[in-house]
Amino acid sequence: MVGLEQGAWLSKKSLQIGTVAALSLSALGVPAAWPFVPPLYVHQYDPQAFWDGGMAWAEAGRQVRTARERIERLVDGIEEEGWRSEDGRAFKQRMDRFLQDLLSMEIRAAVTAAVLFMAAVLVMAMILFMALIAAVLVALAAWLAIATITPMSAAAARLSAIGTLASVNAALKSVESALATVLHTCAGILGALVAGDVLAEAAQGDFSGVRDFVSATVAQGPMLIWGTLNRVERDATAYGLGGRFPADGFYGWLSRGRAGADLPAGWTQAAGAKGFYETQYNEGGQAITGGLAPEQDTDGSYRYPWE
Repeated sequence: MVGLEQGAWLSKKSLQIGTVAALSLSALGVPAAWPFVPPLYVHQYDPQAFWDGGMAWAEAGRQVRTARERIERLVDGIEEEGWRSEDGRAFKQRMDRFLQDLLSMEIRAAVTAAVLFMAAVLVMAMILFMALIAAVLVALAAWLAIATITPMSAAAARLSAIGTLASVNAALKSVESALATVLHTCAGILGALVAGDVLAEAAQGDFSGVRDFVSATVAQGPMLIWGTLNRVERDATAYGLGGRFPADGFYGWLSRGRAGADLPAGWTQAAGAKGFYETQYNEGGQAITGGLAPEQDTDGSYRYPWE
């Protein structure tokens, strides 16, 4: 899709420009701008990857549909020739089940493609929103710098900038909440499709789906582990940039009595240096886990370290 391929670049530039603007505003007496840096860091997405994934699933669904239609024509042709024996009925029943499986695969592929397309559009919209926030920070920094010509106008400009940032922060929290809700709903739909299909087969005495699900999960294990560690590193860096121990969710539980308290001296600076290195020299990848992605085999599975 036109424009999505620029999403990763735009999010990177928004982080860089927004960080400089936040530092400038802090120097001009408005430290309320710095809390926008962690969200700018977190919302580093590549919407083109989601779109490409959706295209791949859409193509897979098209191929399954083509195969299903050809098999249907073949089976219908056999029925027209008058195969009315017991073997013919058994063959028909077996092929009906097979065609139902193909239809189920086709539906799952279509839904997966739709979810990935939606994710691509949503994260691109989030990138554009964060770019708008970076632009607001730049405009406020420039306006405040001009207002420092007279002490009276500087004081009024600071108060006005703080009010503007409060409004922008409220809007950001609302948009982040909506994005998380929609993406979690999409993930839930995908999970329900897979689980529903597996459970339906198991209820009919066919446990092949359960075995396939377990095997697929094990085969994807290294990527699941790496993805979790990569996410933890990203979140830890974002909290480091914010300068405070996390206060909400699982990370807040880990913080215990330190939730919301200031991080030890030097942590914010270290997180800032890490973020600078990642955006400037590591193509946006995490400094520690970014280069440790497991190797994928031709069958789609991932290798464990001992393999």
